[in-house]
Amino acid sequence: MDEIIEETISIEIELLQKQGFEITAIISFVDPYVSMATHLSNTLCGSKISVDALRKMEDKAITRDVFRNDKMNIDYKVYNPKYGFTQMRNCYPVIIKSAISKASKDVYLVRDDFEAKNVIKKLARIYPYQKIILEEYLDGPQYLVEVLINNGNVKIIAIIMQEVEKEIKFIVTGYTVLLNVEESIYNKIFEVVTSIQKTLEISNAAFHLEIRIVNECVKLVELNPRISGGAMNQMIKEAFGISLVEETIGLYLGMEPKLNRKYERNIYVHYITINSYGYLLKVTGCDIAENSTGVHEVFVKPTIGSMIIPPISMGQRYGYVIATGDTITEAKINAKEAARKIKFYIEPLE
Repeated sequence: MDEIIEETISIEIELLQKQGFEITAIISFVDPYVSMATHLSNTLCGSKISVDALRKMEDKAITRDVFRNDKMNIDYKVYNPKYGFTQMRNCYPVIIKSAISKASKDVYLVRDDFEAKNVIKKLARIYPYQKIILEEYLDGPQYLVEVLINNGNVKIIAIIMQEVEKEIKFIVTGYTVLLNVEESIYNKIFEVVTSIQKTLEISNAAFHLEIRIVNECVKLVELNPRISGGAMNQMIKEAFGISLVEETIGLYLGMEPKLNRKYERNIYVHYITINSYGYLLKVTGCDIAENSTGVHEVFVKPTIGSMIIPPISMGQRYGYVIATGDTITEAKINAKEAARKIKFYIEPLE
C-alpha cells in the first residue's frame, strides 16, 4: 500500500471480504498505528478494545495533560514558539521530546539553553506539525511495567528493571525480569496502573508504562499503547511461560486471556551496542555464545553490508542475548559473558 491510513485499509479489507475472507481482528503493535487498527477492529470485527485510551497514549502531550493533576505526573511544558526559550531557564537538566517519539529516537537530555535551542530547532525542522514537550529530568531506578486489562480487571504481567545509558539519548542496554518485587514498591506501581485505568476508563487493552522511583514515589516516564518492542515478548515467555503478544491477540478476539505463570525463571537480557561507524563485514561468535552457560537465545539484527553507527535510538541496538541463572546476578553474568564472545567486524568509513 502506498499509504497506511484508515480509509485505504478499509478498502483493502472490503476487497478481502468480497473474496470470501472472514476478518476477525485487526491489530498493530507498531507506533503510530495502534489506535487506528483498534478502531477498525472495533468497527468491522466487533472487538471491544478501549480505543480512546490507546489514542491518548499515542500522543505524549495529551498523556501529560490528562494526568496533569495526578501525583505520578511530573513538571512539563508543551513548547510554544511565541514564548521563546527563556521559559526553561534554571530548570536544567530537562528532557526534550517529540510528542509522538518512540524508541528514544526523538528524546534528548539537555543541560543548558544552548542545547535546548538546538534540539528544539532540530525537532521543529524535522516535525513541523508535531508538539514538542519539555519534561523534568528524573533521577532514580527505572522500571518497565507490562499490563493487560480485561473487562476492567487489571493484571500486571511483568515488572522489568532497566539499565539505561544516558549521554544525549537514553538507550536501554539491559533488562532484568523481576520474579518478586518488594511489596511496598509493587503496591505503589499497582496504584499507578489503577489510576491510569480509571482516568482513561480502560475496559480492555494491553499497554506498557515506564516509571522511575524518585524519593520513594512512582513517577511516570512514558505510557505506550502496546507491548514494548525488541525482545520483550520473548523475555516474558522465558521468564513466566506467557506470550503477551498471543494473549493480546486473544483479547482482540474476545477470548479470556491466560495469564497465570507456568514457571518462574531469573531472566536477564543484554543488548549489544557498537560505538563505531562503518559497514558490517562479518559477525563471529554467535554459535559459541548460544552454547554458553545459561543462554536461551542469541539474536543479531544487522545483515552483512549494513551501516553501523553508535546508538542514537533503540533501533541502533544490534542484537541481544537472553540468559538465565540460579539468581538474577548469575543470569546477568551469563548474558554479558556470552555477549562478549560475539564480534562485529566493521569497515570504517573513509
